[in-house]
Amino acid sequence: MTIYAIKNWDENYEIAQSRQCKGMKMSWVAVPNRHDGKGFRRLVRNPNNVQVFCAWNLIIQVASKQKIRGRLEDTDGPLTAEDLSDKTGFPEEIFQMAFEVLSDPKIGWLEVVT
Repeated sequence: MTIYAIKNWDENYEIAQSRQCKGMKMSWVAVPNRHDGKGFRRLVRNPNNVQVFCAWNLIIQVASKQKIRGRLEDTDGPLTAEDLSDKTGFPEEIFQMAFEVLSDPKIGWLEVVT
């Protein structure tokens, strides 16, 4: 199965306070607020931009609570769109769209890991 990870997690979502909490389950995550990057601007042009951006924020939140922060994987294995739906209560379809859109190299916010 495919394991997705948030690209450049350590650079973009870890800050001094969160680095002190290695190995701990986080109850918050620092999120960049840039709206001028190429990936963001390309996402905005996507016809499903609202759904995908919503899913993205939920993905960040779920990924921040995993044993390896930034990876969509738990003790049962890779987290699927269905798993993310079960964890958040949001529709599976938005996560499936997000996987497709955000792993496209032109946006590149998600990457497949082994």
